[in-house]
Amino acid sequence: MRTERSVYQTALDLLSRRDHFRRELEDKLRQRDLPDDEIATALARCEELGLIDDERVATRFVEVRAASRGWGPRRLAAELQKRGMSHADAVRLATLPSGLAEGAVETALRKLEVRAPARWWRDGQRQARMVSSLITRGFEAEVAIAAVNALAASRENHDDALDDQ
Repeated sequence: MRTERSVYQTALDLLSRRDHFRRELEDKLRQRDLPDDEIATALARCEELGLIDDERVATRFVEVRAASRGWGPRRLAAELQKRGMSHADAVRLATLPSGLAEGAVETALRKLEVRAPARWWRDGQRQARMVSSLITRGFEAEVAIAAVNALAASRENHDDALDDQ
């Protein structure tokens, strides 16, 4: 039979690889068929030592997913809730500061534009699909529409400038 120390050591091993949300770590320990009381004790000890901090992990999660994957606030909040955060905390932590929000939209648009056909900005259906894709990524409709319109206008202006040469 496993001892409390071995469950705690297993938790430390998992935490040594990367930060985990409390529920994530608990789920991984349960998958190993460890006793519930020992899991609870190990998790409590990890929290006591500051090794598990959902708010810290969530803050980093939001920064990375917004910047590298172009996820919007609604998608981020949903993902945080999946990982065990309360709705209120997830919404609060997923609210992006303006610089990060702009970067997330730009990242998302860049990823969408790579797959878009040439001169996509002249096709209303293609613009609507891009708006829809941004909404799916967690951005509000107004933000998505404004971002696609601004990008389309800049592409149209750039394209017209090339035509004049």
